[in-house]
Amino acid sequence: MTHIRKAITRSVVVGAVIGATALIGPPSVYAGSSQPEAAGTARSLLDLIPARTVDRMVAQAPLVDAANVIRTAVDRSPARGYAGIGLVGDHVTLWWKGTPPTDIAAAVTAARRTAPVEVAGATYSRAELRRAAARLTPAVEADPAGAGHAVRLRTDGSGIEIAVDDTRGARLPKLPDTGVRTSVVTRERMVPRSRANDAAPFDGGAGIGFTTPGCTAGFGVRNATTNAGYVLTAEHCGAIGSPWHVGWNTTTGTGTLVGYAVDSNDDHDTMIISTSSPGGHIYVGGQHDEVRAQVVGWTQVFPGQLLCQSGYTSAGELGGPVCNLRVDYHYDDIEDLVEATQLDGDEAARGGDSGGPVYAVNANGTVLAAGTTTRSAGPGFGFQDFATARDDYGNLVPATVTASTCRVSFVVTNSWSTGYSASVTVYNDGPSVTGWSLGWTFPGGQIVQGHWNGVFQQTGAAVTVTNEGHNATIPTGGAVNLGFTADGSPAVPAPFTLNGTTCN
Repeated sequence: MTHIRKAITRSVVVGAVIGATALIGPPSVYAGSSQPEAAGTARSLLDLIPARTVDRMVAQAPLVDAANVIRTAVDRSPARGYAGIGLVGDHVTLWWKGTPPTDIAAAVTAARRTAPVEVAGATYSRAELRRAAARLTPAVEADPAGAGHAVRLRTDGSGIEIAVDDTRGARLPKLPDTGVRTSVVTRERMVPRSRANDAAPFDGGAGIGFTTPGCTAGFGVRNATTNAGYVLTAEHCGAIGSPWHVGWNTTTGTGTLVGYAVDSNDDHDTMIISTSSPGGHIYVGGQHDEVRAQVVGWTQVFPGQLLCQSGYTSAGELGGPVCNLRVDYHYDDIEDLVEATQLDGDEAARGGDSGGPVYAVNANGTVLAAGTTTRSAGPGFGFQDFATARDDYGNLVPATVTASTCRVSFVVTNSWSTGYSASVTVYNDGPSVTGWSLGWTFPGGQIVQGHWNGVFQQTGAAVTVTNEGHNATIPTGGAVNLGFTADGSPAVPAPFTLNGTTCN
């Protein structure tokens, strides 16, 4: 399969994919009952990740919020001059061919209240690159033994890359003239990759298999429309109709049944296992401990974003997650794979990690579902993003502790001796909303002084914000941003409600 990828500019993304290996098990050496590795005080995800790594990931929260505000505007009418969005250092970059139209300019202005945003010129739009890629891909696929194996659309809109391997004697593909700048780069091919004794409700990160663990559970999820429960994992782990177990005992030939695989998408390498008890946490420690993190929602992924993965086999070797996974490319073909690089040069994943949770880390140690593990190649890493799983199976959302169709990201963007400013980004996982009201209660006597992107009313500690005319609609999977300045000490309000529904 030839891959068409959306790649961020090389000044931001570097690192080759080397030595791809299969991530499917079975790592039967780890099968058996789960027992705590050591007694002691309870640990959290934040105890397992170096503080510097956590700080870098948390610092990206306002960048991701800003990027999502812009992405929501782009998605309403994408086929214009749009080329790509990426996280570049301490700011967001939107690449656009020509002058952004008024709706995009307004979204950029709103996003800049949350994080720095740069608008950069692009040589080609995303639509132009896709048309050129549609002509290049058949030429690359024509010779299965040839050197070409991937067609990459550069996020900065500067052209297309044809990835070739360095196999001796392999032929370079003959490429048609598309009128789009096309360059050839050397990259090794990525190939498919394929916790000990979980119990209902079934959490992500557990070792799962027909018998002994051969893959990893991704996330407990629910269909927001029907409320049906599932475990999300990788399609290549098994067939529809197959039974999946945890805690298989090789002596007695028994284990705990999670459920049966009921649907899958071969192109996207996603699969759902039906269960009445999807869990709202993921295992993040070793194979035989109970260190877990609460899942509070899901996130779109952008080039430059930093993520972690908690596969079953990696947990056995490391006793914790693999982090510093920087998103590099997002395929733009039938597979829709996302590719990342482990920035320290370490192994990004191991056999048996397939289907495991890929996630963003919040400042309080909770996580956002980003996708499920598919492939790796040394420090190279391939995963399916959560947004693709939503496309595959309807309106899937993580099975969070608070069942909700909305999520709020609250970020203090500045503070001083008497007050602070904050950015509030509302994410909608339910049906499209036209006309919204967001409510919260301040915990410590804070008083709103200034505000933007909403009509604010405060009575005592209670605040209600309703939409303005330009941001009345929040589409399914979309985001809207607002903000304020306040007197008082910075504090996270709780709970947030959207049109009366409590949000995560």
